[in-house]
Amino acid sequence: MASPYYFDQALADAAVDFFPRFLRLTLGEWQASPFHLRPWQAHHTRQIFGWRRRSDGMRRYRRVRGFVPKKNGKTEWFAGIGHLLMVADNEPGAEVFSYATDKAQASIIFQRAMNMVVLDVASNGVRGPLASLYENPKSKSSLFCPHLMAAFKPMSGDPTGKHGPAAHGALGDEAHEWRDGTLHSFLTGGMANRRQPLDAIFTTAGRVKTYAHDLYLDAKAILEDPALDPECYVFIYEAAADADWTDPEVWAQANPNIGISVKREFLESQCREALRSPRLENDFKRYHLGLWTEQLTRWLPMHRWAENTRAPDDQKLWQSLAAEMHGRPAFAGIDLGSTDDMSAVVWVFPPQAKGERWTLVPRFWVPVGNVPDRDKPGRPYRKWIAEGALLTTPGNVTDYDFVEQEIMSDAERFICGAAAIDRLFQAAQVSVHLQNEGLPVVGFGQGFYSMTAPTMEFERLFISGQFEHGNHPVLRWMFGNAAIAQGPAGIKPDKAKAAEKIDGLVAAIMGLAMAIGRKPEQSIDDFLTSPVIIG
Repeated sequence: MASPYYFDQALADAAVDFFPRFLRLTLGEWQASPFHLRPWQAHHTRQIFGWRRRSDGMRRYRRVRGFVPKKNGKTEWFAGIGHLLMVADNEPGAEVFSYATDKAQASIIFQRAMNMVVLDVASNGVRGPLASLYENPKSKSSLFCPHLMAAFKPMSGDPTGKHGPAAHGALGDEAHEWRDGTLHSFLTGGMANRRQPLDAIFTTAGRVKTYAHDLYLDAKAILEDPALDPECYVFIYEAAADADWTDPEVWAQANPNIGISVKREFLESQCREALRSPRLENDFKRYHLGLWTEQLTRWLPMHRWAENTRAPDDQKLWQSLAAEMHGRPAFAGIDLGSTDDMSAVVWVFPPQAKGERWTLVPRFWVPVGNVPDRDKPGRPYRKWIAEGALLTTPGNVTDYDFVEQEIMSDAERFICGAAAIDRLFQAAQVSVHLQNEGLPVVGFGQGFYSMTAPTMEFERLFISGQFEHGNHPVLRWMFGNAAIAQGPAGIKPDKAKAAEKIDGLVAAIMGLAMAIGRKPEQSIDDFLTSPVIIG
């Protein structure tokens, strides 16, 4: 059976030739130069405009989804496509819209398109081939082609109250900043009476669990199996999720315009900033590597994980740490999950001599009945259970008596200082039981007042490589999930913004708070008899 589509090389080449023939670049060192598409841009332009429907000769692709990191010439190219749709499609009364979440963003593409017209007028007032197609702009909010009665406009915000446009082209910019797809649906809903409309969205990466990420997942599926939507053209430039984000070769894979509009020196500078500040790491990954990240503000720089153990290559070192710490002073942080969730205890062992590390011995529990539902890629509960890194309690709700027994079994190995527990969740029952067994327990607030000092100290110790985590896999997962909340009173881990569970991290910070609450010269016995007040 013949394909319903065919490729018209002449039309594909004409679309590419339109750019240098009619358009001039608008920024930087190339301003006013003819717009010659880069090879990657030319390839995609040929695909979008060259493929045709055998039934009527109109364009095959009605939707385009493009994902490319910042500074790769996306906006200038998008503006040029807007002109092509306006004046080269021969569509009477064409309406082309650039749109985004706010007026300023929506106007960026349109302003580039407007500047192309302005730059096509010589100093003596002679209008070039592009400018001659348009009326002299009477405002800064639209372009009008009298020959086709066609208009190019920006649009933003809530479509409520706006007239229903019959868009020939809808150019959506930076979808990662959109709250939802309301304006997108509004514009594409009016395309039904157009012969070959184009619904195109170009964006950089953003956060997961957003409208833009849903677009990305759909696009990935189509890229892998075009039969899912044969009228949607997809291109994605991104680094591999497990690649070394500091490697210049990885940057080149994600940035098709590297060395041209994306300067290598710029990426080097941005990478150095991200290495110094973990809170900038996700920005670098999203904006320059095309990687979708779990939260806006990543806290811990995970490239320093290997610096926080004496044996980075020994992935089972954590299994021997509890035995190594036998008889050593220890302080615990306890973060209990809901009845069907994960619970965590982290024992924190202060250094006993100069040059020693702060050792972390974590324990994690999950109800065994919930494991099948919780085990997913990136969250391998079954694997962790098989390794002994994740423990199970009987049934499908957390058995706190079982957890308490496990905590006291550990406590018998160590010289136990105070244990901190989140006083707002299940604290009363567990605290009473543990104290009856001889373990001092302190209710620990989760606000900025209580958490800021130990959080800042935890960050300092981690960045300076002073922990020994033994490469514990669940703890590593939680460290990588961490997001930070910032307020006038300081910083603290933010469970609401975190990608996934961070209970072990919160427990480690509380345990550290207990450890640093003891004066250096104070014995464990003296510390335990002193009042401990945590706000």
